[in-house]
Amino acid sequence: MSLKSKAGYYRRNSKARIILILVLLAILAVLFVFWTKLRVFIVAAVVLLLVALGMEVSKTDYDLGKLVKTGSLQESRVEQTENGFWKIGDDCTSDEMNCSDFQYQEDAQDFFEKCGGSGNNVNRLDGNDHDGVACESLPHKK
Repeated sequence: MSLKSKAGYYRRNSKARIILILVLLAILAVLFVFWTKLRVFIVAAVVLLLVALGMEVSKTDYDLGKLVKTGSLQESRVEQTENGFWKIGDDCTSDEMNCSDFQYQEDAQDFFEKCGGSGNNVNRLDGNDHDGVACESLPHKK
């Protein structure tokens, strides 16, 4: 998996995002203890991270670029699949996703179906057989 693919996978993976937020909170806790002059900024960063954590846990996310463009929270809301995979940006309209962007077949399948399945196979995740099953060569979750 390429670095771009790994970054895209972790950007869309809810568990990875929660772990990142928790790691950043731990780092800020250490900085709060040792860096007394910037405590106000550290507290502000902690508040922002807690909001992000709350949104992640409540399965709520927004595409900020789309929010700025449309001015609508409802139109900029990002959906999450049952497996914790976020559909972010124009993934369903541009050919940027490949099977290598997913760790498991179920994640690829969720993404494939969220984008319209065989009727919108822009990313060609269904391969050449067009049987409605995305990335059949990927391992399954246990």
